Amino acid sequence: MAQSTAMAHLTAFAAMTLAVACSPSATAGPEPIGKVAEFTLTDQDGQGFGLEQLQGSVWVADFFFTSCPSFCPLLTRAMLELAQEFGDEPALRFLSITVDPETDTPDVLHAHATQNALPQDRWRLLTGDRAAIRELCERSFLLAFGEELGADGDILHSSRLVLVDARGRVRGYYDALDPAARLPLREAIRAVIAEAR
Repeated sequence: MAQSTAMAHLTAFAAMTLAVACSPSATAGPEPIGKVAEFTLTDQDGQGFGLEQLQGSVWVADFFFTSCPSFCPLLTRAMLELAQEFGDEPALRFLSITVDPETDTPDVLHAHATQNALPQDRWRLLTGDRAAIRELCERSFLLAFGEELGADGDILHSSRLVLVDARGRVRGYYDALDPAARLPLREAIRAVIAEAR
């Protein structure tokens, strides 16, 4: 009797463990929101770079510009913290796309990356044709894109970091200025990386 009771408990525990392990809520990342369209821009090394080079990688993107007088340094800092925290995760890449391509040439972006000690093997800073960047920002990422510098030297753009999975699908938006978004972003990154394995 004791043996059969113990066996029943063991069977129930194994079933519960399997159910938790297989539960979508245990490991699933956020639902896909949309797909990033094909694009090709120019990176800080003057090389063409686009969706093709990101195939199979999970990535976090932001829109910024190097002379930004407002929150861009905070975006860069938030991304750098992620790069350092996930430093042993080769599947995770980072993308910063300028909203001031006339000023932010590849040389300017390279200097910015060097000055901020960004891990350039995993982090591409992109510039290119303004219309192409606007279309990518507004249509693929569904974010605001300002047309010109304001009187304060700023350009309208988002403070959100965008998580994209290995299939090029947007999986979430996380405000880099909101401390409450840090943990959900990290959890989502881990889940989406796990999906890609």
